Amino acid sequence: MTVATSTQRADLSKQAVQSTVWAYGSFVSGKLLVFVSTIILVRLLLPSEFGLVGYCLIAMQYLDILNGFGVGHALIARREQVEEAANAAIIIGLASGLLLFGVAWVSAPWLAVFFEEDRVTNLFRALAIVIPISAVGAVPSALIQRSLRFKAKFIPDIGRSIAKGAFSIVLAWQGFGVWSLIIGQIAGEVVATIVLFALAGWRPSRKLDRQVTRDVMGFGSHIISIGIAGAIISNLDYLLVGKVLGAAALGFYTFAYRIPELVIRNTNFVIGKVAFPLLAQVQSDAHEMRLAYGTMLRYVALFTIPSGIGLALIAPLFVDSFFPDRWEPATPVMQLISISLAISSIGHLPGIIYKAINRPKILNQLSVIKLVATGGLLWYCIRWGIVGVAAGQVALAVLFVAIDMVVVARVLGFGARDLGRSIAPALMCTLVMAASVRLLDLGFSPSGFGGMLAIVGIATSVFVITLMAVSSETVTSARQVVRSAVSRT
Repeated sequence: MTVATSTQRADLSKQAVQSTVWAYGSFVSGKLLVFVSTIILVRLLLPSEFGLVGYCLIAMQYLDILNGFGVGHALIARREQVEEAANAAIIIGLASGLLLFGVAWVSAPWLAVFFEEDRVTNLFRALAIVIPISAVGAVPSALIQRSLRFKAKFIPDIGRSIAKGAFSIVLAWQGFGVWSLIIGQIAGEVVATIVLFALAGWRPSRKLDRQVTRDVMGFGSHIISIGIAGAIISNLDYLLVGKVLGAAALGFYTFAYRIPELVIRNTNFVIGKVAFPLLAQVQSDAHEMRLAYGTMLRYVALFTIPSGIGLALIAPLFVDSFFPDRWEPATPVMQLISISLAISSIGHLPGIIYKAINRPKILNQLSVIKLVATGGLLWYCIRWGIVGVAAGQVALAVLFVAIDMVVVARVLGFGARDLGRSIAPALMCTLVMAASVRLLDLGFSPSGFGGMLAIVGIATSVFVITLMAVSSETVTSARQVVRSAVSRT
């Protein structure tokens, strides 16, 4: 190994930690605000009102993918003529945003008919205002991420959460009902877009290039097809629950999904935002890509696996401590979703690898397989209600991780043994942690908020002590990298 390579790897690690510190700090702060606002809103609104907004958000997921034509990803991956690409992106993004707003306005009555709920028409038309607003903000956001300025993204991310929560709570308190959630979404996006432009230090110019524009649209077309398939897969459970079981069931399912999503899925989202531009810098070096992938996988697993299993263990106490009795049916769903997201977190990074090496077509091919499997299994499982759908998600998570690992082994040369070495510390420590919590529960039967805090404290302590015993080098390596990075933050 050359000195230059060692130095490059060290710099990459420092960049990764520095970027992750700020990106995750932004994420945690924003999601804590969302969590607090959720606790307040579930006391002011009914499950069916959350379900109505859930109907709208399902459709918005698909429009959001088309919004901007995937140009944000193209900007992050691009290595030259970035100014021309940014100018092309803002034009494409604004045009697509306005077009999709029109599509949403026209299609809103059909959405209401599909879900058999007339109120969806006006709710969806109002919520669609965020489409052109977010399209405008996508370019400065991508430029900030491309340059790894995640410290700068802290303010717009927090601003979005504060505005969204504040508007929703005040309006719900004043009796606006379901409209408080819609207006909160719009307010949050407006605030975030204004702040992004203020911080990005970029303004559109007339500097354009036809070939660059074609390149941006070509990359974006792959991202769109990937996103559409991914959104169908990710939201098919919501679609089936809402259509077959109704608004109240969707409200319970959405609530049960929200907490694990905040802790686990959004953690993957944050890591992905950091990993994509970092891995794009070493896209031509397969050896460095494998090393970076293995390192990221190990540390992702050390957080997401114990978090998911831990949430499943404390879910009954969590729901009992924070939410009214009417939300109790969501408890078993939350437990199963926590487990499924812990498993699926292992399969999140391969998709980032494919985009970083400019091979997004692989994701398109995998999406077809996953879409068929998701539709078939969830349709079968919905006969057992929302608990059955959640159990189906666990089975799908196992299947998809297995598929992703086979493909990444062929593409990157990262095989089953490499995978095992990367996630072994997390698996062993989580098993010991879970066994300790079960023994505590059987021996003392903790209850209430105090019991939940006791379990969390003991589980965390057991996990850390076990990690130091079975993989002290992981702790030592992480401490060294964090100290070096934080000293330069």
